[in-house]
Amino acid sequence: MGIFDRFKKKKGVKRPNLIVFEKENGDNDYANFELKVKPRISIDEGFPQEAYQHLAGRRKEMLAQIEEIIFRNYLDETSEDLSSEVGSFPDIRYFTGNYYVVYESYGFNYRDHNHLPYHIKNGQYRNVSYKGNERQEKYLPLDSDEITTYYKIFIQVGLTGMERGQEEDYMSLDVAAEISSLDDKIEFEVLSHGVM
Repeated sequence: MGIFDRFKKKKGVKRPNLIVFEKENGDNDYANFELKVKPRISIDEGFPQEAYQHLAGRRKEMLAQIEEIIFRNYLDETSEDLSSEVGSFPDIRYFTGNYYVVYESYGFNYRDHNHLPYHIKNGQYRNVSYKGNERQEKYLPLDSDEITTYYKIFIQVGLTGMERGQEEDYMSLDVAAEISSLDDKIEFEVLSHGVM
């Protein structure tokens, strides 16, 4: 090893780092890095408080999985999923590794035996689909044994970046999971990412 090799800066691997804001979100607005408030929480009407409390107790587990998604998809320089094009978004060079929770939503998803989604409309389950330009609707009664109810968890996080010499919002990441029982393994799926 040459003398100058000792002084070369080793490139550190960026790992996700959760920023927790303590300021209350009195109006339950969407959070952002500038506001530095707790996340907005949305709980669907009819979603049991006990179910929400149980899932809130699993928050550390959920965040660990989200951190793995962030690292694998956006911070790992060896990932083949990252674009190396100049001017592409997101650009790994801008990420600080810091992230925070913007929004959490808890509710239900309803699916039939083919896993098609339904929602409740006028006291019935309704599925809307399209065949070409033709809109098709299928209705089932609320006591239908064709429908399975899933707990739905949606979380949006904000990832910060260094732009113009200061840390600020860079990208939002939306993830969602469905579980049939509150103790099931939670596996998030990336829905989208975008500019914040």
